[in-house]
Amino acid sequence: MIARTAAALALLVAAPAAADPLQDRVLAGMKATDTGDVAFAQTTRIERTGAAATEIVTRYDPRATAHWTVTRVDGRAPTAKQTADIVKAATRSPIPGYARMARWFGGRATRVAEAPGSVTYRFAALPKGVVMMGSHDASADTVADAVVNTAGPAPYVERVRFTSSKPFRMMLVARVDRYVVTASYAPLADGRLFPSVTDSDIAGSLMGKAGSIRTRSRYSEAHAGR
Repeated sequence: MIARTAAALALLVAAPAAADPLQDRVLAGMKATDTGDVAFAQTTRIERTGAAATEIVTRYDPRATAHWTVTRVDGRAPTAKQTADIVKAATRSPIPGYARMARWFGGRATRVAEAPGSVTYRFAALPKGVVMMGSHDASADTVADAVVNTAGPAPYVERVRFTSSKPFRMMLVARVDRYVVTASYAPLADGRLFPSVTDSDIAGSLMGKAGSIRTRSRYSEAHAGR
């Protein structure tokens, strides 16, 4: 009897928490959102400690032979080297998209706030590979707060904020003390969700010298590629 009771308790403890119907609906919407055919313009402003701010305007077209093109760098036509460097970096990065959140939004979460038209979920940690800082996987040490818009017929994540929970080192010579990344999403003309703004703020040190880098990316002219 004692053994059976202990086994039952073990199964109960190991069982996942009851599903949250709203979270399930949002996750299903993410998985169903395909924006692989969307072309867009991206304007990115980068501010680093000890350096002049830089603004880069790029365009992405999934149907073009060269998916990425660089149109302006600090208000001027880019040089050949700037174009090559920026396109190389863009090609290595994942294409922005709402569906990418499906990799982690189905995980264990807690409702931390509710208001008319919105519900906020907190994820105490994220699965491996979701938050990569160079070669360092910071996923397990990242807290995500996702604000779900519930005002319309279909709920969706309107804004998500990623915050580091502890400092870490990268490549031995760099240390990240804290980072905050905020991404906002909005419906396109056809109703599909797409990123509108992404902000990141990283503070730390490189070879013992403290500094920070702030990046703000705005997405505009998003439309189905023709």
